[in-house]
Parts: sequence; structure tokens; C-alpha cells
Amino acid sequence: MRYDLWIRGGEIIDPARNMSQPGEVLIRGARIVAPPVGETPDAAEVVDASGCLILPGLIDFHAHLFPGGTELGIPPDPGLLPSGVTTAADAGSAGITNYELFSESVIKRSLVRIKSYLNVAPAGLVTTRYPENVDPKHFDLEKTAALFERYRGELLGLKLRQSRPIVEHLGLEPLKATLRMAEQLHCRVVVHTTDPPGSLGELADLLRPGDVFCHVFHGTGHTILGPDGALLPEILAARKRGVVFDAAQGRKNFAFRVAEAALRQAFLPDVISSDLTASTLFRQPVFGLPHIMGKYLALRMPLEAVVAACTATPARLLGMQGEIGTLAPGACADVAIVRQVDRQVEFQDTNDERREGQVLLVPQMTVRAGRVLFRQIDF
Repeated sequence: MRYDLWIRGGEIIDPARNMSQPGEVLIRGARIVAPPVGETPDAAEVVDASGCLILPGLIDFHAHLFPGGTELGIPPDPGLLPSGVTTAADAGSAGITNYELFSESVIKRSLVRIKSYLNVAPAGLVTTRYPENVDPKHFDLEKTAALFERYRGELLGLKLRQSRPIVEHLGLEPLKATLRMAEQLHCRVVVHTTDPPGSLGELADLLRPGDVFCHVFHGTGHTILGPDGALLPEILAARKRGVVFDAAQGRKNFAFRVAEAALRQAFLPDVISSDLTASTLFRQPVFGLPHIMGKYLALRMPLEAVVAACTATPARLLGMQGEIGTLAPGACADVAIVRQVDRQVEFQDTNDERREGQVLLVPQMTVRAGRVLFRQIDF
């Protein structure tokens, strides 16, 4: 049998299979296939990944990917493929009034695989000049249900920004109304928690198993830490019942002091994502998903756990476990080859605090469904 691509010589990190060892990846068509027993593969292209990590294609579980339709959107292919990202979830860029345009003009035309959350604000995040209107009187269950039916498998759930400057006098009512609508739609809710009204514990108590507590390590207003620096009991209770904690960074949503305190208490994020926008793509403090992964390595989070938070776990949350987020034979041939460069690097948080790291993750090649779509010129 002739194969299309043979990647050899690197270290495979595949948390979905609890694998961290030297190995090879064989690709035929759009699928990963098992290597032949007792013989050298015959491949059209051989890639020497010596000194590199061979990872499943990275999954950015929180990004904004509606360029032209929103002021903050980035173009998915040039913005994500050079970072080893082959799948992404758009975090509520569009609402009921513009989602069809987003789907037809961006999602269906992108090489990156895109899933999406629908913003409960009808116009979504069309502008950064003023906040979206999250008054529940403007929510429309009938139109929302019609979109979920039409875009079944593409739409994952509802998105709400539950920040004090956005909800204003409404308090927690937008979240309560969003959760009621999600019950009718049988979907999850992703809630932006930075600078919430009232206690984050009260907010966390409302979330159901599978809902996503977004920006878990933000440092604005009430945080996941109590006055003594310990994790709020409501946060621990939410994790126990199955709430998902996403460390989406963004421009304003990550503080070293909160992340360090949480990690000291063995509270690791379920998901690590970028919250990439036009103002943070290829710029500090976000740059791209591999840069953020390196930040967690600098905080002494184990490499396998960091990779899992960008591959196996988001694959499960997208309902694509076994199809993406793994290098197992039979899976879609999405691969990210990354070089660990030992060098001193300065990482920033959104408050401009700095931490020194010793490893930088530099993408070398990205394969999406068996096609090489990015490659460093010297790789």
C-alpha cells in the first residue's frame, strides 16, 4: 500500500490515548492509518520531525472568526493554520440577525474546521464601540431554534457576556434567561465571566453540567478566589458537577496571580484557548494558541495536560471525540508539528505583569485532513 505522508522521528503527544513517546504518523487520503507491521512504509512524502513534538491538530475552543461581519473578527485560515490550529469554535461573534451570513461566507469557505456558539444578543459582537444588548426582552427563542435546526452539528450552544458593564442593572437576569432558552434547545451555554455583577460563586451556582465558565483566570472584579486566596467553594462544587472551565485568554481576561493561585491548589483548566481577535492576533499578550500553551508550561503545568486542554478535551466538548484531537488510526488526519525551543522568553498577562519561561513552542507544520497547509521555510 502506498501512503501520502509519513511523519517520523518525533515525539508523539496524544493525550486521548495517554501516549507520550517516540513514534510515527502515516496518512492516506484524509485519514490516519496504522503503520504496516514488519515493513518500511512506501510514502509519497516523508517528513523528518526529529527534535519536534507531533501533536493532534490543535483545537482553539474560543476565537472570533467573523472578519468583515464584526470589528474583532480574524480570518480563520491565515490566522490559525500557522499556529497548528486545525479546528476552532467561534465564541458568539454572530447572533440571530447575522449568523447565516457568517456560516455561508466564512464557516463553509474556510479550510479550518469551524464550529460556533450563537450570541444571545441578536446582532452578536458586530462592534467594539459599544456593548451588545443582552436584555432578555430581545431574545428570540423561535428564530434561535430555527437556526439550531438548520445548522445542526455546526451550532454548539449559546454565548453570553455576563460582565457588569454589559448587563448593567440587569444583574444575573441575562444568564438566567439564557439558561432557560438553552433548556428548551437542549444545548450548553458559554458564559463570559470577567468583571461580573456580584459574586462569581453566585454565577457558578447557576451553571449546569456541560456549561462553560469562560475566562476562569481573569483578574477583573470578583474572581474565582476568595479574600484568603483559596478557591471559592462554589467553583469547586461547579467542577464536581461537570461545569467546564475554559482559560480563554483574550486581551483582558487572564491574570498570572489568579492562575498561579489556582494551579497551586491543583485547579487546572479543562480547556486552554486564545480568545483571538483582530487586536491580539500575532501580538502580545496572546499571539496565538502555541504561545499561550508555552505560558502554562512556564507556570509548571505538565506538557501532557497542556496538550490535552487543546486537543482531546475540546474534541470531546465539540462532540468529535475520536475524529479529531487524536492521532489514532482512523481519525481525521489533522496534525500539528511543534518544536520546543529552549530559550528564555517573557510572557505577559492582561495586566502587563511578566513571567519568565524557558520554552517556546514554535509551529513547524500543519496538516489538515491530510493536506499540508502550513510549513516553516526551514522545516
